[in-house]
Amino acid sequence: MKGQLIIYILFFLSSLILQGQQEFPEGRALFPAVDSWHEIGIDPLHAEAMRAIDQPKGQPWQFAIPVKVSLNPDNSGFIIRSDNETVWILPVSSKGALSLNLILSPFRLPKGAYIYIYDPEKQVVRGAFTSESTAGTRSLPVLPVPGDRLVLECHFPGNVIPENSIGVSQVAHDFTGFFGPEGIKDYYYGRSDYCEVDLKCSTNQNYLMASRSVVRLIVAGSELCTGVLVNNTGNEYKAYVLTANHCIENDEQAENTIFTFNYKSPWCSGPDVSNMYALTGSLLRAENPDIDFTLVELTQFPSMVYKPYFSGWDITATPPTNTFSMHHPEGDVMKLTIDDNAPISTSYPVSGFLDLGFWRVLRWETGTTEPGSSGGPLFDQNGRLRGTLTGGGATCSDPTNDYFAKLSMMFNVTTVVSSHLRPWLDPAGTGATVAAGRDPYGYNLSRSDTLGGFPATVSGTTDAYSSPGWGFSTGNNSDGLMRYAEYIPFSGTGEIAWLRLRVAASSLLSATDSVRFYIWSGGSQPGPVIASRKLKLGEIKSGQVLEIDFGRNIKVTAPFYAGYSVYYRTPPDQPHPQFAVMHSSPWPT
Repeated sequence: MKGQLIIYILFFLSSLILQGQQEFPEGRALFPAVDSWHEIGIDPLHAEAMRAIDQPKGQPWQFAIPVKVSLNPDNSGFIIRSDNETVWILPVSSKGALSLNLILSPFRLPKGAYIYIYDPEKQVVRGAFTSESTAGTRSLPVLPVPGDRLVLECHFPGNVIPENSIGVSQVAHDFTGFFGPEGIKDYYYGRSDYCEVDLKCSTNQNYLMASRSVVRLIVAGSELCTGVLVNNTGNEYKAYVLTANHCIENDEQAENTIFTFNYKSPWCSGPDVSNMYALTGSLLRAENPDIDFTLVELTQFPSMVYKPYFSGWDITATPPTNTFSMHHPEGDVMKLTIDDNAPISTSYPVSGFLDLGFWRVLRWETGTTEPGSSGGPLFDQNGRLRGTLTGGGATCSDPTNDYFAKLSMMFNVTTVVSSHLRPWLDPAGTGATVAAGRDPYGYNLSRSDTLGGFPATVSGTTDAYSSPGWGFSTGNNSDGLMRYAEYIPFSGTGEIAWLRLRVAASSLLSATDSVRFYIWSGGSQPGPVIASRKLKLGEIKSGQVLEIDFGRNIKVTAPFYAGYSVYYRTPPDQPHPQFAVMHSSPWPT
């Protein structure tokens, strides 16, 4: 008999982990039958007219029409009661919408209450949302679900729904297509123009590190922009995001913005992958329309699995030698834009802005910017932040004349605390003109252990079955094996950050084919599921070192199992595609 290891795990022992997540494992959804829908009633001609608009730069990229409503358990939907809970069901419809999203307000859930939101086909299920999903804010914006119908399912313990605990204040009707044709994930890959370049097409370490600071903004359920995490001189654990003022102008928009981290393709030139790294809500700290900036502080600090990086900055008057930007044009996965030359100091060519308050990029050598890129960072040759995008005329056919608000002017434009950056990014008043970037979890990573499996430096092997058998020893095969688990004999207290596997083969028969990764409790065989995550096989490539997290660090105090289960809609046979992972060389047991 032979033994082999297929998984290696990045594991943290007695480390301080700050969690930041929206969705929690809580209760279960009922998915009741629905025969009546609350219709929002967007005029199809209005949606078509919005779709036909060529949206300019210098403003957020609008993907949905917001509709203000006032829906609550007293006036909408229906109630399901049981012995121990009361459930409010609100079915919502907006004919012709490509997706729908909600802003929940009020959002004051009591302990034990939780919410799910999903489309009727249950392709996307958001939640559970609990009182922990916000940090004291009054509302909760929720990521879109596909199609023109959704169901809001609110569970309350006992037989009473507390007054003013839950309601819907806005429904947004998507007229551009937030999801792809399969309708199962955020599918903006490919929406931007032909000259845009995926980040993974570069190996420059400045680019790769800075990319971890770039976030996509979904503002008030209807608009898309870009922002950047920025460090402060005190290295305080404050998650500041800098963006354009024309993206976030007031407290309500700040509170109802969703911040998406690491939304980028793992490949050069696609494909896109599903993204689960989103935080909701922020507090407005400073804003100034004269220099077009807004600084917000996230109400939750991003978790380690978000891999945040807080960009350093430079507010000296010396122009950069060369620059680069990373941004989300038309909401697409992150794109890289490069100027090999120095920008010039200038004024924005529209009245109402501060004189000489902008960097003008004369011509991009790589890529361009587009609507949705607003608020995107301008980095210098050292990877330090120098400004944020206001607008300009650059396109793929003529990549010239983009304007970035100067970070240096944001520090010195006024002495009003709420209108400049210095009180927030230099809280001790050190007068620093240059600040280093910071990885808030670098210390934790230095204390991590790798458990099980084999290291990344070992390529591994895989065993194909001999005829008349077919398949692989670590994938689907003629023995009917579809699920694999590896026992991890752990003791003590720790947190699992990631599973890593080297993919030997990955291909699909249908768009729904997938693999789900698990952490199970230990014993003589895998016990209850502690955590799981599904990836579609279309998101995985042969030869890939696949890193899987579960949206949060997973605490364990005893032995556990890690593994995966393969799903094919149509069971494959010998001539059909396969999925398998590499394992270590067998050893006698």
